[in-house]
Amino acid sequence: MNRRKIVLLTALALELTFAGQARAQSSVTLYGVLDEFVGYQSTKVSGKSTSLVALGNNGELTSRWGIRGSEDLGGGYRAVFDLENGFDPGTGSVQNAYRFFDRQAWVGIAAPYGEVRLGRQNTPMFAWSGNLDAFSAATYGSGYNNFANWLARVDNDISYISPKISGTQVELHYSVGGQPGSLAEDAVYQAAVQSNVGPVYLALAYLNAANSTNTVRVQEIMAGANYDYGWGKIYFGFFRANDIISATTGNALANPAGKYNPATGPVGNVAGNYHNTYSFSADYHISPFLSIGAGYAFITDSSSLDNTAREFSAIVNYDLSKATRLYAVVSRLNNSNSAQYKMTGASITTGAFLTPGAGQSETGAQIGIRHLF
Repeated sequence: MNRRKIVLLTALALELTFAGQARAQSSVTLYGVLDEFVGYQSTKVSGKSTSLVALGNNGELTSRWGIRGSEDLGGGYRAVFDLENGFDPGTGSVQNAYRFFDRQAWVGIAAPYGEVRLGRQNTPMFAWSGNLDAFSAATYGSGYNNFANWLARVDNDISYISPKISGTQVELHYSVGGQPGSLAEDAVYQAAVQSNVGPVYLALAYLNAANSTNTVRVQEIMAGANYDYGWGKIYFGFFRANDIISATTGNALANPAGKYNPATGPVGNVAGNYHNTYSFSADYHISPFLSIGAGYAFITDSSSLDNTAREFSAIVNYDLSKATRLYAVVSRLNNSNSAQYKMTGASITTGAFLTPGAGQSETGAQIGIRHLF
């Protein structure tokens, strides 16, 4: 073998060695969810009894695909990122027409003392709400989700996520408003803590969002717990918000400072007016594959409208595998005065739900399938 061949073979071996090491130190994962259901809803709309049967999506989880990655930088440091897109499996269309990675788009550094992320991120309220509800804060049956409607994601977010110490983890967020000469206008501030103490899980989160002139501030508080009694869990969830941008429809905070939809104007509220949501639920595992659950939730309105509502629900989950689940839900939602709360599931697209008339009640049922990959 001549010298040239030896050099080429050596270079090739070195390239393969270092390439293998690079692959070992880095990882990129494609992941996702597919969720489809057949749903039924019945209510009165404009004084007329109306029913809907629809093939819907995003009943228990929002359908999505994403790419997450991690690169080992040495010394306990890692570069991390996540890009996530929501879509409608019924039509194949993107869920959000004005942005591609509508769910998450961030990059950061993870270290032994915590993780710093920059970009569009989930709020702790959204990420942890499923731990406070037997319905995972989704499906027609989650009164907690239907009434509370916390802000799910924030743009231009800078976050710090602490390591878990004795089962406790802290998150701090500041969303840059992007208004010249001001750090407060259009800004969103968040602080949250969650903790596991034996069979008890506890969560507390706070959000403060300003409009573009810093003249209106929306404030949200989420708190709750669950208790693992061995055969299932007992859940309690609480949510409080001073946003009454759509008091007659009962929608809580949706567009702080236009951060969710840039085409939507700033929020509005009235000082001293709050919506308080309370949720009580529990589940029981009949077998490792089959579970049942039930819940009750209600919302109070301190404004002069007094738009209150309550909901009773039940759910059955059957796991065909670790990745595939069948679920069935029945629920009854009762609106009072001019309230128009509705059953919205995880993130159901228009056409798969009904909005009741003012003060009208609503009945709902779902049978769905959810697959994780």
